[in-house]
Amino acid sequence: MTSSKPFPDLTGPWHRAARELAAIPELGERLRAGMGGRTLGGPVTIKDVQGWLRVMAAPRAGGKIWEGANLADALLPKEIPRPALLGDLTWNDENGLVFQAHLWERLEGEALSQTPDLDIPISVTDQWWNDLRTALDRLHRLPVPTGRQVMTQDYIDRIPRFIPALQGRDLTVERWETSHGDLHWANLTADPLQIIDWEGWGSAPAGYDAAVLHAYSLTEPATAVRVRGVRRRARQPDRASRPVGDLRRDHPSRRPRPSSRPPQTSCSTFG
Repeated sequence: MTSSKPFPDLTGPWHRAARELAAIPELGERLRAGMGGRTLGGPVTIKDVQGWLRVMAAPRAGGKIWEGANLADALLPKEIPRPALLGDLTWNDENGLVFQAHLWERLEGEALSQTPDLDIPISVTDQWWNDLRTALDRLHRLPVPTGRQVMTQDYIDRIPRFIPALQGRDLTVERWETSHGDLHWANLTADPLQIIDWEGWGSAPAGYDAAVLHAYSLTEPATAVRVRGVRRRARQPDRASRPVGDLRRDHPSRRPRPSSRPPQTSCSTFG
């Protein structure tokens, strides 16, 4: 879905999707761009239901990100808290681009951060942490999806090129599990908990979701401790079952930048 050509202004396609889905844009609200200009979202109302409409452009249809939201809505159990999909739409334009629109229920709570990492401590209840642990445990116990991968064994095998301390280590993943794949603080809400942005979900090394969230928590050490607790209480395999070894010992985590993913090698921190 990558392209060297810049994507067009999505304001027109967004309003087209709103008309065709019978969604009324909220007056005075500015639309928000994302994914390097490939998406545009904004609040709408449809039949007295508050919603959020997002349009994505791509050079061609298909692929993990293109299919992820619809497959998550169809295949993941409702017990995993997330906004319901109210409608979707796909079309082509005269320039060869394809557009995809998703109309979601509006978030019930506020995202815990405007960026993937934390600038201030989060304020959530013990029940929220219990709900997060329960939701992730349900997700991780689902059968690993065929053809959907957050990362591959080949990707993991290339990590020693960038972390020489891992040269010669056996990085074979012994256990894969169904994962969100992009679990950070901008994708979690409070009061109540909801988990959003499921475009990239798929199979990942066991413990990957917790490791990603932990890496994005390092700016707030007390929160990082709570994230470690979520993983421990959810599942405590013995050391031999850790999918890629205790990489934290070999490569201390660094603070991730909001514009980049956290270090992929953290996936074993809670494995």
